[in-house]
Amino acid sequence: MTPSFAVGAYDDSKGKDLGHTIEFRSGVELAWRFDNQMRLGLTLYHLSNAGIGDRNPGTEVLSLGLSVPLD
Repeated sequence: MTPSFAVGAYDDSKGKDLGHTIEFRSGVELAWRFDNQMRLGLTLYHLSNAGIGDRNPGTEVLSLGLSVPLD
């Protein structure tokens, strides 16, 4: 299990209007590493401006990832 937190800039030129340029991302990843070092993980995170903008619709993302070592 890996928690995460990040701050970034968002441009809504043709996407969802998230209410502010500054956005915060907080989430958690649950992953399993196999004997061959491949890793399968499920990540859930929330992205929002934490109320610093006029609007704060936020969004949630759930993703599935596979990591394959190259060595």
